[in-house]
Amino acid sequence: MSASLELMNITKSGGVPESRLNDAPGVHTMVRQLIRADESRAQVRAKVKGLVDGNAPYNAAELRRTGQSYRTNVNFRESESFLGLALSAFYDVFSEVPQYSTVQCAHGDPHERELYSAILTEEFDKLQKQDTGFDYLMQSSQHEMVLYGIGPIMWEDSMDWRCKSIRASDLLVADGTKSNIDDWNVVVVRTRYQVHELYSFIRNEDAASTLGWNVAAARDAIIKAAPASERSSSHDWEYYQQQIRNNDLSYSAQCDAVLAAHVFYREFPTDDNPEGAISHIIIDERGDNKNFLFRRVARYANWRQALQCMYYDKGDGTHHSVKGMGVKMYAAMEIKNRLKCALLDNAFLNSTMVWQATAPDDLNRVSLVQAGPISIVPPGYNVVQRNTAGQIEGPLQIEREVEGLLQSNLSSYRQRLEKQGNPRTATEIEAITAQQSVLGKTQLNRYYEQLDSLFTERYRRASNSKLTKDVPGGAEALKFQKACIERGVPRKAIHDVEWVKATRTVGQGSAASRRSTLSQLLQIVSMLPETGRDSVIRDYISALVGQSNLPRFMPEPAKDYGQQEQEQEAARENALLRLRAPIPVSAADNHVIHSQSHIAFGAEIAQSAQQGADPAEIAGTLQAVVAHVGEHLAGMEGDETRAEVMTTLVSQVKQLAKVAQQAVQYAQKVAEQQAAAQAEMQGISGGSDSKEQLAVMRAQREEARRDAKTQSDMARKQAKTQQDLALKDAKTAAIL
Repeated sequence: MSASLELMNITKSGGVPESRLNDAPGVHTMVRQLIRADESRAQVRAKVKGLVDGNAPYNAAELRRTGQSYRTNVNFRESESFLGLALSAFYDVFSEVPQYSTVQCAHGDPHERELYSAILTEEFDKLQKQDTGFDYLMQSSQHEMVLYGIGPIMWEDSMDWRCKSIRASDLLVADGTKSNIDDWNVVVVRTRYQVHELYSFIRNEDAASTLGWNVAAARDAIIKAAPASERSSSHDWEYYQQQIRNNDLSYSAQCDAVLAAHVFYREFPTDDNPEGAISHIIIDERGDNKNFLFRRVARYANWRQALQCMYYDKGDGTHHSVKGMGVKMYAAMEIKNRLKCALLDNAFLNSTMVWQATAPDDLNRVSLVQAGPISIVPPGYNVVQRNTAGQIEGPLQIEREVEGLLQSNLSSYRQRLEKQGNPRTATEIEAITAQQSVLGKTQLNRYYEQLDSLFTERYRRASNSKLTKDVPGGAEALKFQKACIERGVPRKAIHDVEWVKATRTVGQGSAASRRSTLSQLLQIVSMLPETGRDSVIRDYISALVGQSNLPRFMPEPAKDYGQQEQEQEAARENALLRLRAPIPVSAADNHVIHSQSHIAFGAEIAQSAQQGADPAEIAGTLQAVVAHVGEHLAGMEGDETRAEVMTTLVSQVKQLAKVAQQAVQYAQKVAEQQAAAQAEMQGISGGSDSKEQLAVMRAQREEARRDAKTQSDMARKQAKTQQDLALKDAKTAAIL
């Protein structure tokens, strides 16, 4: 029987404890063991960091002690250049896109899914770009990933959709842990809290205790971090609390940081969660090892709700086998720096004359006589003749060999622009330059998959209907949800999402490669459909001037395509209503847009009576409009987000119904008059009345018709005025 099946059987039998970690001293011991196990790797990371930061290749104090302070001791910062170019490629992949991510909705029919997906994508992108720390987070994560191979990202709680980057050195796992986050069992994330940050977690003590904070342990950690002069038994908790409240930043600056360790671990499988939920513990590394600062069992459903570990590659399948650019280039860059220092020393030495004293006393008589173009060496010295051939060329040749090795090791990060050989054409130079910062497809696809997971979790949290404004990030997330609903996306569609993926870009992280690819697409742009043509043009402009400058040269239309499509559909329905054809109301219809369009159409039909339109046609069309709008209003019943605009639309349709009733009455009156006139004509033609009597009767009928028309026009004008005012109110309410 497999281990997982055994655990499931134990769970069902009731023999499993509440949690796999219940002993605070044991957790402290485990954290210390992981820290000690990471010490050798920490030394390697420190050397790599020093290389990139510009540390010299030799120990300056040692050179001075041995009398070699004259030697060149410089870090030429080539490693920083390599790192910067590799980072620019990853940042280009992330940032040079119209939207950070694309949301695919799974709710509704194909037409509805397309419309809802476009709105969700646009509004979610607005939300992410309002997160001012997100760009910094991504750059920090990419820096750690490229330099060390791992760029971890963490969520500190289970609700906030915003996350934070952590250093690769602060993520600790046991030896042999797989480089696949879904297979982890336990991980430790070390962090530092200023005392005012830790106090903010327990400010509301009742709420903090409910969430899982040990308020007493957190207080103790704050007291122990206070300045040494204040760690007195005469001070109680209220004293430290008041110090933080009075001036938290200045007081916090005087205190030590609280070294906290977040411990995430997988619980035993259950029927509800066969993979095992993720629990969360926080301890104070320097504090009391008998208590937790925080403990929440089964806080996350899976690992990806707590952490995202952005791996550059998978190594040999284990976490610690993943190596970044820093380790791969360290040895070669150290040798290159030393070779360059030696080359400079040789160059300085070979640019001077070497004299050899023939006697010890000759050192006291050092003088050189200049006589025009002639230099006279003082007696007692011999000029040493030296052959400098090979003293420069040899190190240069070795440096070229090391450079070739370095380029081979780092080919996945950067390809070198060759300078040897015959002069290249402009096209060749452009093609080679395009390859300098391009990412391989393997690295690019791997990074995109991890970005997909990150954006999926951020969207899941932002779309949580249980959020409140009091939750960190809750106000922004609720604003995102409200914007989607107001644009016609049902709440169910916000949650029913097929996938969320990072938006793919052209060029594999190279601006030159992107321009080259888009230039080729421009040559066939006439063969593309309208949407494809627009995308190529927009991408090409953004490749030339940057994504942020795109609106300057190709502004977005004032209305979104979804609204335009709804308006066009409503206009087609208006044409069918004129024919009084039955039109079913679809769930994909935006009821507000359709109702406003149909009511405005009804007002136009009512006005057509003044141009002599058939009263019967007017009455029939208006009745059809009122009935159809009624179906749209029924579709909005119970939607609290539409309550205000619903009130306005109901008022409008009632006014339109009155006009329709008046039109029906007028049409009936006209029909009766026409029938009476026809009967009179038949009677006159058979009797002996004179032509004068016939003329009088016609005049009377005409006067009656004008009176009826005048009354009808006055009623229509009054209704039209009320209709226009109500329509303006509805549009204003819909915009707001």
